[in-house]
Amino acid sequence: MHKFGFKVGFVVLAIVWASGTASAADSVVVVQPGDSLSKIASRLALSTWVPIWNANPSLTDPNRIYAGQTLIIPSQLAPDRPLPAGMNVAARQASVVKVTTVAPSAGVGGIFERIRQRESGGNYAINTGNGYYGAYQFDLATWRSVGGTGLPSLASPAEQDMRAQLLYARRGCQPWPQTCY
Repeated sequence: MHKFGFKVGFVVLAIVWASGTASAADSVVVVQPGDSLSKIASRLALSTWVPIWNANPSLTDPNRIYAGQTLIIPSQLAPDRPLPAGMNVAARQASVVKVTTVAPSAGVGGIFERIRQRESGGNYAINTGNGYYGAYQFDLATWRSVGGTGLPSLASPAEQDMRAQLLYARRGCQPWPQTCY
């Protein structure tokens, strides 16, 4: 299977929760230099960083996130995930947040631009008949697992970018082992 991921912005009303899996209604945030889970939570008007921790099982330490990393901002309530030994949070609360970011008109840069270029030459409409579609060369099962409907190659660039970013937040470079690095 081809791997793919992306950075994208969109407007979402999200009920933030603590879960290990992303849903189609979840949004994503790309970590900026100097960010922490607390700073991201504060920017999103969350009362605590715990829902972001709970939604991102690939994080092993809430104090270690990296610029360029994609984090899921969850859209539904779910059970708390255990914190590392010695960590303790006074209040584990769910919050509601309206996430507003700028939607790119022609895709996103960085790692996602590299994946798009290597997977499809940057062609969002590509359908070569090999079972992989669109700029990130989604197969249909993976496309549907991140909330996509129809063929990825018929989806808008913004939607393909958003779905790739959700996939990247869940699985990192695993879907694109030859093109992500």
